[in-house]
Amino acid sequence: MAEHLLVVRDIAKSFPGVRALDGVSFTLERGEIRTLAGENGAGKSTLLGILGGALRPDRGSITIDGVRRMEYTSRRALAEGVRIAQQEPAIVPQLSVEQNLLLGLTRQQRKASADDIDRALKDVAQMGFPMDARTPVSRLSPAQRHALTIARAFAFGAKIVALDEPTTSMLEHNVAEVLSRVREIAHGRGVGVIYVSHKMPEVMSVSDTVVVLRDGKPAFDRPITETSSDDIVRRMVGRELLSFERQHPVDPAAPVHFEASGVSHATSSAPLSISVRKGEVVGIAGLVGSGRTEFLRSIIRADEGSRSSVSIAGKPVKIRSPRDSRTAGIAFIPEDRKAQGLVLQTPAYANVALTADGQLNGFGPFISKKKQIAMAEAMGKRMSLRPANVSLNARQFSGGNQQKLVIAKWIWLGATVYLFDEPTKGVDVGGKVEIYELIDQLASEGNAVIVVSSDLPEIISISDRVLVMRAGEFVSEHTGADINEHSIVANAMGVSSESPQSSQNDAAPAASVPSSDRIDPADTGADAFGAAKGTS
Repeated sequence: MAEHLLVVRDIAKSFPGVRALDGVSFTLERGEIRTLAGENGAGKSTLLGILGGALRPDRGSITIDGVRRMEYTSRRALAEGVRIAQQEPAIVPQLSVEQNLLLGLTRQQRKASADDIDRALKDVAQMGFPMDARTPVSRLSPAQRHALTIARAFAFGAKIVALDEPTTSMLEHNVAEVLSRVREIAHGRGVGVIYVSHKMPEVMSVSDTVVVLRDGKPAFDRPITETSSDDIVRRMVGRELLSFERQHPVDPAAPVHFEASGVSHATSSAPLSISVRKGEVVGIAGLVGSGRTEFLRSIIRADEGSRSSVSIAGKPVKIRSPRDSRTAGIAFIPEDRKAQGLVLQTPAYANVALTADGQLNGFGPFISKKKQIAMAEAMGKRMSLRPANVSLNARQFSGGNQQKLVIAKWIWLGATVYLFDEPTKGVDVGGKVEIYELIDQLASEGNAVIVVSSDLPEIISISDRVLVMRAGEFVSEHTGADINEHSIVANAMGVSSESPQSSQNDAAPAASVPSSDRIDPADTGADAFGAAKGTS
């Protein structure tokens, strides 16, 4: 009996405070396309890092062609014919197409590369992206660069190829050609393919088998003919929700407090709009890369080329820069709090005072340290800051308490609109609940709150209403019982079995879900790659 091409056995990997993989095992045969599915944070990227030799597992083994590899490095992986095509193409724009194809090869391999280059260029052309070997990669579109990355992965003696979100940036009509060519190469050349994608129509179209990771553990392993997209989604999200319930849900009769229309950025496919009542928490869900962060940043005009028209309490507010949004009382709590929300090497009291603009002046134009400390201590007490010593530098606090410092500066300012981007990223479970309580309290005080999060239990626990974003557009709105993991994930992946509902709460402000973007339950074939449109 022939040996398996690849055997992954009992792989485990931990990072500080995080168990990324725990007992992952599966096999891959020659010519097989096995999809690796799972939510954001399920451990897919970590597993690809281990397969490519960039990460060393804490335990477990990798066996290729019947030989168990004890010392498995990036160099060893390449020698074994393992190629990892990352979601972000690893190319050098200043070099030509041919030069990029040759990157990483030895001198001897380059001398014998003519046939491989011709084959890679033919593969690219059959994917619908013909290109000349002499063309500088800087002239290629994002879709062409992804196609080139795929073709390079299959060239030069590849035996095992991992494709991580390979159709990102590709338009719908390109995706079917790319998937068709991937299947032809895998089956015709006997290459084993590990396919990673959040786009369920792609998974159902290209895969032979599928393994689902959930919270770093294998949860499901089936031939694709013995499962369905709905079943895969259920296996991905089948876990208990965090034990947090809002104490102050929005009053259905509350007036709209915040409106933003014509929201767009440099790569937007269409402008978006949103409205939020006083006391309402609106969650924005979607896969990584769906455009959620760009949407929030465009509201406050944080990036060049961004646009928005904003009204607060029914009055238009002119926003030309983040400074204008701060003056208007719009708080932005960024995903990367260490780089964008705090000055880590300065005391906590100075960080809380970052938005204070003259409110803490002492003599002349100089800020009063005494006033800063008094204000920060008052805010720290209100928010249960631990440790309570506001003279410690911000870097000395835990992730959850650092987030409290970021929020505190906006509460002190008197903001009435709060934009949270991944509010509990890097925060432990206890800290998460405290952040949720803060968000609930802010809403109960009549503020308008928008939360972007990749943590679905989080979105479900804290939101009065959820908008799902896919490929830079709002594709569904969820209220009441429709705020559930299966419904949200299905819409984010483009496999919704129901039309986006809004009838459960007739008093809700109109969501920005154009009828042309609503998901047809029949759209599950090769022509329905809604998530493949645009970039983010």
